[in-house]
Amino acid sequence: MFEHLPIDRQLAQIFLTSARCACFRQTARSLNLHVTLMRRQLMKLEASIGSPLFFYENRTLRLSPTGKALQQALTLRFGDLQPEVASTRRRRIRLAVPSDLLDDFLARDLIAWLRKDAAMNLEILPLEGPPEEPAEVTVWLADPDSPRPDPGFAMSKPTLLARLHYCAHMAKRYAGRRLPRAASDLTDFMLAQHSANDSIRSFEPWNKLLRQRQSSVAQVHSQAWVRELVRNSACIGLLPAYVTKLDRNLLPLEPLFRQPMERIAWLSVAPLAANLSEVEALVAIVQRAFEQRRDWFTADN
Repeated sequence: MFEHLPIDRQLAQIFLTSARCACFRQTARSLNLHVTLMRRQLMKLEASIGSPLFFYENRTLRLSPTGKALQQALTLRFGDLQPEVASTRRRRIRLAVPSDLLDDFLARDLIAWLRKDAAMNLEILPLEGPPEEPAEVTVWLADPDSPRPDPGFAMSKPTLLARLHYCAHMAKRYAGRRLPRAASDLTDFMLAQHSANDSIRSFEPWNKLLRQRQSSVAQVHSQAWVRELVRNSACIGLLPAYVTKLDRNLLPLEPLFRQPMERIAWLSVAPLAANLSEVEALVAIVQRAFEQRRDWFTADN
């Protein structure tokens, strides 16, 4: 019945995977194809046969009688044609990145990238300090005067992504008529501290203030928790200046410390993996995420 049709192995895989997934978008993700181009191929196939291959029933994609007959014929000819995700091992691509930058800048773009390719083999490694273990792509934060890291494995020359400014913040709803203007004005406030910031030299003005305290300090495990405490518990916490772009309810307290508190975001790749298409795509995602937010990192912010 279908012997005369020019159905090659790729088209057969598209059809059989669509039948198995019962979803065109999932088929496109599984085969790493653009859904519009894939649908166009299936529509041409239906036109050649002269009968619909799929129909929707209760919002679920199902095979028509003609589609079931074609599924049986192509399975006999090609087998079930499992996609690459099940048949071929792809190299694991590791992204080492601070959790704060992942949540604030990269999460949405990474999710969109992964959504397009169900065969991707990606591992995201949390990185709170300098690079410590090999990764195909590494993003880290360092003090402005820190030397180039020497972790004991090969890394490309670092690329500067952004200079991040930090200052104390409080929630606007807890701000009275008289805002704190100096560190000495913080006596009546609880301070929220990300525990990883204790050893960061560029945060010394803030950390010195915390070391002088015997109480009224909340130590938490992440920058996200500092934000929650500042927003909901009348605390004052050290946060990057760009945080007001993410939450308009937060108020920067710039005049508290005369010495600037900054960190530099760097990017490096493993030299032997630099030409892999997945690595190139991942680097482009990271660089684009920072470039699109360039105005977040100016001195005024």
